Amino acid sequence: MPETERAGPDPLVIAYVIGQTPRPDLTADLERRFPSAEVRVVGALDGVRPEELMPCSPDGYPLETRLRDGRRVVIDGSSLAPLLQREIDAHDDDASVHLVLCAGPFPELEAPAGPSGARTPLIRPFDAAIAELAARGFHRLDVLVPFAAQVAPATTKWTDAGFVCRVFALADRPSELPLPAWVADLVGDADADALVFDYVGFPADLLGAVATRLEIPVFDLGHLALDVLEHTLGAP
Repeated sequence: MPETERAGPDPLVIAYVIGQTPRPDLTADLERRFPSAEVRVVGALDGVRPEELMPCSPDGYPLETRLRDGRRVVIDGSSLAPLLQREIDAHDDDASVHLVLCAGPFPELEAPAGPSGARTPLIRPFDAAIAELAARGFHRLDVLVPFAAQVAPATTKWTDAGFVCRVFALADRPSELPLPAWVADLVGDADADALVFDYVGFPADLLGAVATRLEIPVFDLGHLALDVLEHTLGAP
C-alpha cells in the first residue's frame, strides 16, 4: 500500500515543531486550511529536559523555539536534526505526510523507505520556498529573519541555493515603528524580485499589511509549505 494512504480515509499530517508541544500558534493556519485532515503535532524537544539543551555553536545555524513552560531558547539546527529524524522515523507508519514547521534547512532529514522503496512525503518550508521562487524566475531576494544571529547563516543558506539576497533581522525594528512601514522603508527602491519572510508562523494579517505597502510579491515559508501540502494531499 502506498505510504500516502496509510492513515485511512482522512489523511494524517504529522507536523513537527522544533520546540515542545503544544504550539497552537504554529498549527492554526494548518488546521484552518485543512479541516478534513487529521493533524498530529510532535515536538523535537518533547521529553528533553532544559538542562540537556546545548547552546548554539558560533558557526551553527541558530533557531529560536519555545519550551512548554513558555521559555524561549536558541538551539543549533545541527543538534535538532537528529531529534527530528528520530520522530519522523517513529511516526512514519501512521503518516500520510510529514511536515516540518521550521524555516531551518535540515537537508539531512528523510522519511524511511518502505518495503517498495517509496517514502512518505516530507515537506520542508525552505525547500518549498526554493522551488516556488525558482519556478517564478526570481533571483534577487530581500529576506527577513527573526533575529540578528540568523542573518549570516541565512545569507549563506539562500546564497548556496542560488539566490542573491539581502538579509535583515526583524528584531532590529524600532518598537515605535509599525512593521509594514519599517519593511517598506527597508526594502525601499531596491531591485529585489520578492520579499521573503524566512519564518514559519508569522501572522497572516501582518503579511497582508506588508504586501499592500510593496510593489514586489511577499512570501512566507510557512504558507509556501502549506501550498505544497495542499498539492500533496490533492486538496481542492
